[in-house]
Amino acid sequence: MTTKYAIFVTMQLKQGMGEAFRPHILKNAEETRKNEPENHLFNVLVAEDDPDRYHFHEVYTDKASLDAHRQSPHFQAYAEATKDMIEERTVQGLHLIAP
Repeated sequence: MTTKYAIFVTMQLKQGMGEAFRPHILKNAEETRKNEPENHLFNVLVAEDDPDRYHFHEVYTDKASLDAHRQSPHFQAYAEATKDMIEERTVQGLHLIAP
């Protein structure tokens, strides 16, 4: 059975960085959806009780598609622009078994 590859990311930002972070992640998500045909979903969520905690749910054709995403110019620009805003990041790899 071939399944798509997904990640669930939790990003805890430094205190007060949520608003500054937002345009960068939204641009990255938009560019990903527009320019990466092997990206099938890129949801950006913010915690209702903490404006400095973001979650991303991303779905790719396979792990190689995610690796390619991480090498894309828009991801590299996002990573560079936000590197000093991040306190902690966790990334969980997942296999999508139902849409």
